[in-house]
Amino acid sequence: MTEKKSVAVIGAGIFGLSLAIALRDRNYGVTVFDRSQYDANGYDPTADDVQAASADHNKIFRASYGKEIHYQRLALESRGAWVSEDEKRGSTEQDDGSNNGLFVNSGMLRIQPFDHLATLEKETLANMQRDGLRDTQFVKSDPADCERADKLGWKDKILNFHIPDSESTYEAVLDSLAGFVRCSNACAHYQKVAAGKGVKFHFGPQEGAVDYLVKVKSDIEPGKDKVTGLKTKDGVVHDADAIVVAAGSFSTQILPDLSYHLESSAGSLATFKIDESNTELWDKYSPERFPVMTWKSTPRDTSGKDTGSIYVLPRTPEGLVKIGYRGVKWTNFQPAPKDTPFTQDGQWSVPLPVEECSLLPEPALYAIKQFVSIFLPEFESTPFFSTKLCWYTDSLDNSFVIDHVPTYAEKSVFVCTGGSGHGAKFLPVLGKHAADIFENGDQSSSFMRPFWRWRPDAPRRNGLEEGPGGPRDISHN
Repeated sequence: MTEKKSVAVIGAGIFGLSLAIALRDRNYGVTVFDRSQYDANGYDPTADDVQAASADHNKIFRASYGKEIHYQRLALESRGAWVSEDEKRGSTEQDDGSNNGLFVNSGMLRIQPFDHLATLEKETLANMQRDGLRDTQFVKSDPADCERADKLGWKDKILNFHIPDSESTYEAVLDSLAGFVRCSNACAHYQKVAAGKGVKFHFGPQEGAVDYLVKVKSDIEPGKDKVTGLKTKDGVVHDADAIVVAAGSFSTQILPDLSYHLESSAGSLATFKIDESNTELWDKYSPERFPVMTWKSTPRDTSGKDTGSIYVLPRTPEGLVKIGYRGVKWTNFQPAPKDTPFTQDGQWSVPLPVEECSLLPEPALYAIKQFVSIFLPEFESTPFFSTKLCWYTDSLDNSFVIDHVPTYAEKSVFVCTGGSGHGAKFLPVLGKHAADIFENGDQSSSFMRPFWRWRPDAPRRNGLEEGPGGPRDISHN
C-alpha cells in the first residue's frame, strides 16, 4: 500500500510517540526527532541528557476530573488500553510482583483539605455517578462505602490522618480505578512498538536536535509560509509533507507561534529511598499496600489555580518514594527571540538547563516537608535522596493544544503539546484522537476536538497571565 505522505514529529515523549504510532497505523511515513539519546538511555530519568517530563519513574493515573467529564472519559478509555497492553505483555494490573506492568492499579486516596468533601471532589463523584462508576469510589466517612471497600479488598488503603492542631481527621476518597503508570518504561516500550511498525527515529544532540524549520512561500495560500521540512543540528535537511511539534516544554522554542498558547513551568519533585533490608517500610510503601495519595492543603483560589496541590506515589522497584508539588508552578523568564509573536516585557519562560534543575525553591521544600510531617511521618527526619525541577508545558486552560497551526499554509504544521502536567496517562490513546484531528480537522470524530483546537481568543489564565518578575519566576534566584 502506498504511503499517504511523510510526517516529521519533533519530540519522542508521550505526545510524540503516541501520535507517531497512530499516524503510522494510518499509513503515513513517520520520522521522529529528539535531542535526547533515548535509544541508548532507555528513557532513564537519571541519565545526563534527559530532561523531558515524559522520562520519569512514575506518573499518576486518574480519571477524577471534577466537571471535566470529557477528560474522565478519555482517561477511562486509556485505562482500558493500558490494561490491554499489559495483558499482551504478560502482566496484569493487580498481579504486579514482577514489576513488569506499565499500569499499576494501586488506587488513589484523594485527601481533602478539611474534614469534609471539597467542591471539586463533589463534582468528581457526581460525574462518576453519571457514568455509572460511583461504586468504584469509597468515601472514608460513608459506612456503606467502607463496607463495600472491605468486601472488595480496598479497605486497608483508606488511610486515616489527623488534621494538625485539631481533633478531626481529613476526609478522603479512595479511587479504585486509579493508580500510576511506569512512565519511562512505557515510553521505552512504545518507542519499540513504533519502531516495529516502521517509524524511523533520529536521536541525539546532533542528528535528533532541530536547528530550524525549513519554510517556503506557499503558491496555494498567498501570504503564508509552508513548512517543507526541518534541519537538524548536524546540518542535514529532512524533507516532510507535514511537521508535528510535540516537544513538551521546548515546543515554544521550536515554534514561537505557540508563545501565546503555552508556558514552560516546573513542578517540584523530591524522593526518599527505602533500603530493601528495611522490610517494614519496604512493605508499607509497596504498590500492593500503599495508594497514590493527593492532597490540596488549601482550596483553589478564585482564579482556579491550585495553591497547595501535592502528591506521593508508592515506592518504585528501586525503593524510591516520589513526592510532587504543583501548588506553585515555577517559571524561568528569559529574553525571547526578536520576532516572537507573543512575549511579556520581551521575555518568555523556558526550561532551566538540566544541570540547574536539582535545587528546589524554598516554598516548595517547605510545602513538601509539611506534607511529609503529616502523611509520611517515618521520613520526617530523613534527608531527601534527590530533588528535581520537572518542566511541564502549561496551556491557557490546562487543555492540550492539538491542531493545525492556521498561520502556516497547506496544513504543513501541526502541534500536539500542552500536557499541563496531566498528559502521561493518555499515552495509549491520545495519538488516535490526535491523528484523527490531523487527518480530518473539524470533521474529526474525536470528542476531544472542541477542547484541543487552536484557540487564539482564549484569555491567558492558569497562571500564564503573571509574566516575569512574579512570585513564580525563579530566573532571578
